Amino acid sequence: MSDDAGQVTRLRHLFEKVVDLPAPERAAYLDSRCDDALRAQLERMLALDGGPGAEDLPGTTAAAATATAIGTLPLPNVLTGSRIGSFELIEVLGEGGSSVVFRAKRLISGVRQDVALKLLRHGLYTDEDARRFRRELEVLAQLEHPGIARLIEGGVSDSGSAYIVLELVEGRAITRYAQDEALDPAARLRLFAAACRAVEAAHRALIVHRDLKPSNVLVSNSGDVKLVDFGISKTLQDDRRTQTLYAAFTPAFAAPEQRANAAITTATDVYALGMLLNELLGVPREAARQGKQVLRGDVAAIAAKATQTEPQHRYPSAGALADDVERLLAGQPVAAHPPSRTYRTRRFVSRHRWAVATAAGVLVAILATLSVALWQARIARQQAIAARTEAQRANAVRDFVERLFEPLRHGVAAGQQPSLTQLLDASTARLAHAPGLDVGSRVDLLAMFSRIYESLGELDKAEALANQAATLSARSLRPDDINRIRALIARGYVAARKENYAAAEPDLEEAYRRMRAKGIHGEPLINLLGPLGAVKDRQNQGERALQLAREALAERIRTFGPDDPRVGVGYNDVASALEGLGRYNQAIEAWRRTYAFQLAHYGSRSDETALGLGGWASASLRAGHWRTAHALFDRAMAVYERNGHKAELAEAYTIEKFCIMEALMAHRAHAKHRCAQARALNGASFGTQSSVYGDALTGTAISLFMSGDLAAARAQMQRARATYAHTATDRPRLGRVDSWLAAIDALEDNPAAARELLVAAIPDLQARKFPTPVLLARARLLLACTAAPASDCPVDLQASVATERQQLAASGDPRVLAVDVALARIDLRAGAADAAARRLHAALADARAELGEIHPRVLEASLWLAVAQARCNALPQARTTATKALRLIRQQRLDHHPLLAAALAAAQPLAAAPTMASVQR
Repeated sequence: MSDDAGQVTRLRHLFEKVVDLPAPERAAYLDSRCDDALRAQLERMLALDGGPGAEDLPGTTAAAATATAIGTLPLPNVLTGSRIGSFELIEVLGEGGSSVVFRAKRLISGVRQDVALKLLRHGLYTDEDARRFRRELEVLAQLEHPGIARLIEGGVSDSGSAYIVLELVEGRAITRYAQDEALDPAARLRLFAAACRAVEAAHRALIVHRDLKPSNVLVSNSGDVKLVDFGISKTLQDDRRTQTLYAAFTPAFAAPEQRANAAITTATDVYALGMLLNELLGVPREAARQGKQVLRGDVAAIAAKATQTEPQHRYPSAGALADDVERLLAGQPVAAHPPSRTYRTRRFVSRHRWAVATAAGVLVAILATLSVALWQARIARQQAIAARTEAQRANAVRDFVERLFEPLRHGVAAGQQPSLTQLLDASTARLAHAPGLDVGSRVDLLAMFSRIYESLGELDKAEALANQAATLSARSLRPDDINRIRALIARGYVAARKENYAAAEPDLEEAYRRMRAKGIHGEPLINLLGPLGAVKDRQNQGERALQLAREALAERIRTFGPDDPRVGVGYNDVASALEGLGRYNQAIEAWRRTYAFQLAHYGSRSDETALGLGGWASASLRAGHWRTAHALFDRAMAVYERNGHKAELAEAYTIEKFCIMEALMAHRAHAKHRCAQARALNGASFGTQSSVYGDALTGTAISLFMSGDLAAARAQMQRARATYAHTATDRPRLGRVDSWLAAIDALEDNPAAARELLVAAIPDLQARKFPTPVLLARARLLLACTAAPASDCPVDLQASVATERQQLAASGDPRVLAVDVALARIDLRAGAADAAARRLHAALADARAELGEIHPRVLEASLWLAVAQARCNALPQARTTATKALRLIRQQRLDHHPLLAAALAAAQPLAAAPTMASVQR
């Protein structure tokens, strides 16, 4: 290798090492590796590349003018901590040739406002300086768009430094965000289209940005795009005198006319957007600048059109560029592609390939099987050896399917026409003796009929057919045969629907591995990912469930397109997985999106829309937003009741949760109605020995407990317990029942029995990651151990309850009121009445918003608050609190409610004329 070639190789190696390093790290690296000549060459390459440290590199023809204009601002680290106007400078966010951007703050009416404060390096020494500064403020003031950082104010400090205050955008450069979040190409294109729309808004305001690059297009952690830094922008109304006096731009993204100091138009920003698109999709900058073809297909055509050398050959606007990207995402023909009939036909077919699906589920399944058979026949015609065999198989399946409808073809009277279930029963019986079908066809039809029975709620029949399909395929088909994989999915899916998750998991996992090994995508993979994710969720593998749900959503969008109704299931599963992980605020937002999507595609009266409402309600309930949850549950049940068919599992869970919620809110009449409805619906649909029926019994028992009928509540809890199995799935249900039974024991003055139940119940409750039920059980155990100490009482129990309560401080869940009462009673026994009063006062303020004034838990807490106030010598407040609570208790006829017994005994004397003697009692 020649010396020149070696030098080039070394330059390239060093350039690639340092091009993305921050300026301080880059300088240290060059100091340790380069002599002066080599370093000078590298710095020239870096400047031309436009990497870190070169973003504000001036054009070479105006370097002297730029240097003259800049240079009176002190070092940024000296300014940190000082004040500019009403703002305190906190830290440096970024530096350029003409300005420094700080994170700053100010207090407005006691509220902190964080902003980005841009401080110009030079003062406004001339009329031209002042005019240019006013022009930048005018530019920013015109930009009102959610995708553009908002101007807050601008001015000149006491020291004469000009500054501009902008909305602080907490985000990452669009390319960094895409890389960190491992976004797929479609997600990157959606971000890019949002950036184009923001640029389009600036253009409508007659403003050209002129410095579009990744660091000026930020993405927040919530995925919102924000355009920043209009420091070198210009208006389309500017004449030559009002343009910037130096050609500042980022070389890597600058249009040819910028480099040539020619006229600047909106096409200049379109060029920069095209370069940004290349970088966002992973095209190296050098390849993009030389027009090298790295991308393929329509996206390559879009990028090429945006970066044409001649402005008139680019997109006419940023909006037109966004339109083409959105057409690409929707599977439509793009304007950048040369027009041709073949191309448009191909895009149309791609976009509408699923539009022919029939509405009836049974016919969809049958036609799908028939299409598979016909497709197999076409393949057979292309394969001479297997032609006859495959054709016979296709004909056999077709003949079998046609015979399904023979009773309807021969003009049977309407009153005598067989039902769908009768047709299926006859068909499955005939399948065992169909001589023309090979093993693969039999397995395929068995799996299909299993899914149809499952969709009709006939789970036992579905399970029998799935078992037949799995046994037959294991005996006769290769492990990677698609029909053997379908059989595994069918068996696993039915097991999951019957809540036998331990049996479902191995079948579905094995099917997933085989599909991945064969590279199978589309509907077969989608049909697997949903049930597998549900199984992982119920097996307490929440992160894995969320990963599978997101994979399924991406697969649905890739297969069907982003606006296809079938994508809604994917949004539903992501929301459910987030709720299972206890991320309730994220789950609520995901359920809102699910509901909006289903509403747009199915209308307000569909089961799909009701499912979205029910999920939204469930997440709101667990997040502590009970009034919101109640309204959403009510809307969901109205839809289900109007449709009036055999309940699916989603409807069973919705009515069960609504029953329990009405019980917890102490809505006695409503709870009685909803829980009776849940028992009837879940029992009819799933049997009176099923776990979902047990859930309805549990809700009934809670309702009885809250109304004060402990004997009836205990009987219903015992009935519910008998429906639950000692499996991983039912462990949390057993823990919940035992926790409530322990609460009954405690109120019946049997703390030892309560303690024994709770010691076993808490590990069962911990099998699901829902913190509030576990905390309630610990609080009940704390009271039981205080009343009846024993060796199995944890020594650190009070501290752990207090710690876990603090972790839920922001949740607002009304159920933690019972925990606060328990801790307050412990405080009172320890003589810490002031701590008890503070705790109860804060707890009541939170709980009343969701429970109201007459809830038994609120009344109980109010009585204990009166006791605490009295022991703090605040006797007038104690009397007022006790008198109000006792009046409400009498009005609601709760004088003999067992939940209030202990509090009534302690607070009753305070309603009259409390004395210190009565207080001490």
